[in-house]
Amino acid sequence: MAIREFAFHAEESRPGDPVLIGDGDWRELPREAPDIGPISDRVSRIVADLDEVLRHDNWRPDRTFEPPADEGHWSIGSTEQRAPIRKIHRGYLEPIRRFSLVEHVPDLVVAFLARIPGWDDYVKREYHQGVGWHYHYLPDPGRRSDVLLAWDTRWQESAPPPTKKPLPLRPFFGEKHGEGKADVQAKPWLWGDKKKESMYGLCAPDLRKWSIHEFRCASSDAEAVWPPGAVVTPMPAPTASPRTKATKPKRRR
Repeated sequence: MAIREFAFHAEESRPGDPVLIGDGDWRELPREAPDIGPISDRVSRIVADLDEVLRHDNWRPDRTFEPPADEGHWSIGSTEQRAPIRKIHRGYLEPIRRFSLVEHVPDLVVAFLARIPGWDDYVKREYHQGVGWHYHYLPDPGRRSDVLLAWDTRWQESAPPPTKKPLPLRPFFGEKHGEGKADVQAKPWLWGDKKKESMYGLCAPDLRKWSIHEFRCASSDAEAVWPPGAVVTPMPAPTASPRTKATKPKRRR
């Protein structure tokens, strides 16, 4: 489901505008999360009240609404925490972390909201709690593109290579995101190795400061940024719970 994006303009100076520190060198990501308690509490109460009214009135969705059968839960609303943008080869990257306002929305409320045009701008399916740090590509400090960059958080380092060979790199990927709402459409297939490697180099230090679980995982269809030819690690197959053996009923004597 789509999430509403926030556009920003170079000629204005607002708290949400990109911030370039110095020459755009790497800066540590902020450790403190934004305070969304008050608005999150208000939205949570609204969702709870709506759920109570729908249940009291015995409201039921029609057959046209079929929620996905995948795992996870529904969330509604979001706010973004942005770090100072970083200058890369012929462009910029902006680290972003997104927090859901309400992380568990009842299916009945989701079904009701599905009848409202534009509902999918606010409600989306979540596969884990919140969305971790990721990066948006900016061709210049005032324009945000439709390309999101993220690490492969499921990647596991294999056995240590021979001493003379370099250590394997955690793959970094790019994917289309928020198409139609971005300021500019990027063309990642035209990026050269020098540009891709500079993206990797400016973001790799974050891996030493934050646990890998604090980052958003790249989508399964994301394209490799660096190293070339990398593929996103597939999600592990769900483990089936062991079936209990059926026992024959004993006859009464």
